[in-house]
Amino acid sequence: MKKQLLLYLFILLSFSPALSQSEELPKIDLNEAKIFMDAFDKKFSKHFYDGDSIALYKMYAKDATFGTVKDEEILNAWGKYIRYSIKNDTRTVVYTPILLNTDNEYLFEVGTYEYKDSAGKAKGKGKYLLVLKKEDGEWKIYKDMGL
Repeated sequence: MKKQLLLYLFILLSFSPALSQSEELPKIDLNEAKIFMDAFDKKFSKHFYDGDSIALYKMYAKDATFGTVKDEEILNAWGKYIRYSIKNDTRTVVYTPILLNTDNEYLFEVGTYEYKDSAGKAKGKGKYLLVLKKEDGEWKIYKDMGL
């Protein structure tokens, strides 16, 4: 599993220089990035638990993709997932980062997620890859995909 996650991250970092701008970017401290991502993941989980698909959608960049969907389809997809979670008592989602890296333009997070019911019992799990970029001075999700 770890080899596969490292491969995904390596591929993303390999393409990143081709996507990045020619100007020198400020260095991102990985310790600060870990603190930020922990809070970001918790905020995302809270919006999901609260059933707030609009707040989730606002965490995405304008040109973001969520799996294969983009634009307002992201909002619709989260609305669908939220309705499913309410119906099936899986509103609690816990994100566990495994790997965090940066090329100073993007933040890359690979991790696992677990859905839990209201009693705290695990109901589902998976792996994810997030790529964040700054948009209007704020970190936003640029790519969000399950692995």
